[in-house]
Amino acid sequence: MIPRITAVCQLLFLLCLSPLARAQRDYQNYEQLTARLKKMSLQYSRLCTVTSIGKTATGKEIWLITLGRENAANKPAILIAAGVQATQLATTEVAVQMAEQMLVSAILHDSTDHLLRTKTFYILPNLNPDASEQYHEQVRWERTGNAQPRDDDRDGRIFEDPYEDLNNDGLITMLRVEDTLGTHRVSAFDKRVMTQVNKSKGEKGTHFLITEGLDNDKDGLFNEDAEGGVNFNKNFTFNYQAFQRETGEHALSERETKAFADFMLSARNVHSVFVFGPATTLLQAQTAVKPEVNNKAVLQAAAQDDSTRRQVINLYEKVVPTENAPIIAPEGGDVVQWAHLHNGRFSYSTPAWWVPQLSTLPQGTTTEQERNDISFLEWAAAHNMTGIFLPWTAIQHPDFPDKKVELGGFAPYAQNTPPVHLLGPVAKNHLRFMTLYSNQMPKLQILNLKADRTKDGNTRISAEVQNTGQLPTHASIGDYLPWIQKIKVAVKLEEGQQLLQGKPVHTFNALGGGEKVKVSWEVSGSGYVIIEAKSPTAGSQSKQLALKQ
Repeated sequence: MIPRITAVCQLLFLLCLSPLARAQRDYQNYEQLTARLKKMSLQYSRLCTVTSIGKTATGKEIWLITLGRENAANKPAILIAAGVQATQLATTEVAVQMAEQMLVSAILHDSTDHLLRTKTFYILPNLNPDASEQYHEQVRWERTGNAQPRDDDRDGRIFEDPYEDLNNDGLITMLRVEDTLGTHRVSAFDKRVMTQVNKSKGEKGTHFLITEGLDNDKDGLFNEDAEGGVNFNKNFTFNYQAFQRETGEHALSERETKAFADFMLSARNVHSVFVFGPATTLLQAQTAVKPEVNNKAVLQAAAQDDSTRRQVINLYEKVVPTENAPIIAPEGGDVVQWAHLHNGRFSYSTPAWWVPQLSTLPQGTTTEQERNDISFLEWAAAHNMTGIFLPWTAIQHPDFPDKKVELGGFAPYAQNTPPVHLLGPVAKNHLRFMTLYSNQMPKLQILNLKADRTKDGNTRISAEVQNTGQLPTHASIGDYLPWIQKIKVAVKLEEGQQLLQGKPVHTFNALGGGEKVKVSWEVSGSGYVIIEAKSPTAGSQSKQLALKQ
């Protein structure tokens, strides 16, 4: 016992010195994150591996963290996909901190060690590293597209109308141009905030709101063809929006999205996907997304999966504070809808971190964006955050020589990148949720295994196979897709034995929590047979049975 305590004390001391345990001063660039992940894999080599699932157009690796003890590829798995929206740098940091916290916990607590012996956790911390790297460039702007050149305005030229840093502060913010035909007005509750007017209701605007820059190609649009290509979270097949900005030439056209899809097709053990991204499908107020078919059986399967989603939501909201969280619906071409409806996995999305909306917003706020902006400014002031908003300052703009133009607004990334030290509790809450979720995952067990002698001297074998977990063995929608393996229950015979009745392998659709199926065979011969029940997403069990003589 004393050596174990000493080892734990030494470990804690090393962790206090390690950058893995210290709060980072700022968000890490690609090289820093790579070094951090490699150090993690060396420090916890028995529990963690770091590999790549592909490369971006600039040669950056798309890193995969695999947490688990032996035989990780053959144990039921949870996948966490972060960085799907490149402006949400906090999702990458939360995902990596979760991995670090789980590794420390596995050393200190037998329960976490057992979890990693029975489950596998795949974490993809940054699925669009070419885009997120813009945060660290000399000129910072909120880039969402990868490094694949893309002619978004389809004029035969690329990157001809980029952002310009008009005041040379290294930040691309906004221009507000005074105009009675404008689409925005100054908020009545905070003069810094601009709110969009609803002209169908007779609301009148006072300004146009434009990103900082010039109309280089003189087409009346600003910065519509800046550097950057395809948005990872718009390039998947479900409800893909063709010929739209940042969606790509076709679905799954990009190195990043194809690498993710290829990994999902090969990792048959992934039971559930948790996307750390814009949509909030883990909130009660969010409605379910239906398949784009009229087939009653498929729609019923989707409804069954939605019932499971509500069960998971109840667990999530018990563990993660969600009061006043924003409700953001999934969008066409995103990964969370693809992972469920086109890939057959349980799939959920959460931003992991968000600015808590004020519970008592000023009466008269008109749009969700206005409410979000006011909430963020109050929250930032309470946390003594500086540099998050640039005061509106008058400038001379060559494209608007006769109008009042002001430059300012929210600093790029400010509303998606809280101080890193605030993310530790967020990671802890989500790790606790993932642990509880893992404990509810399906588990196949063979029950009531019997061998009875028949009148003609053979053996009648019967058994029940039950899912003793609380969650289904796999998503019901997966029963209608070719890449999801169904439950298999097999009888394995020895030499000299013969199967007289029953299939060598029975296959079954998804079993809900507590559900079971019955199987039977008739076998001739003597000796022993093996009964095996297995599913990549629900585990396996085998039992030996003696034939009746």
